[in-house]
Amino acid sequence: MQRQESGSADDAEAIGLAALVFMTEDGERLGRFLATTGLSPADLKATAGTPEGLAAVLDYLLCDESLLMVFVAGAAIDPGAIAPARDALVGGGDAKRFAAENYTSGNTSGRMSSKRTSKRWPGPGA
Repeated sequence: MQRQESGSADDAEAIGLAALVFMTEDGERLGRFLATTGLSPADLKATAGTPEGLAAVLDYLLCDESLLMVFVAGAAIDPGAIAPARDALVGGGDAKRFAAENYTSGNTSGRMSSKRTSKRWPGPGA
């Protein structure tokens, strides 16, 4: 039985934590996430439990449909629950800003700049 769409902050946090665990279970997957977001392992550790950090993981999954499908299948989560969970974690408006900056920036290569922070992930404490 699949979970329904996120209806509360606790549901959103649970989905975000499940996504974080999923990302860290595979070294190659985690390496791609860190390289794309510009985070270091220390940055990830510092932001792992924060709403912004969890939202960044969900945002990353939303940008890679095949990876998203692997995650939701393994976690028995409705794929339609991911975007609302991300929105709930960042209060709605910020998630829309993240998406707008990422998808309208002309960055179609799938790579972020080599700067420490990225348009998708402002970095710890941002």
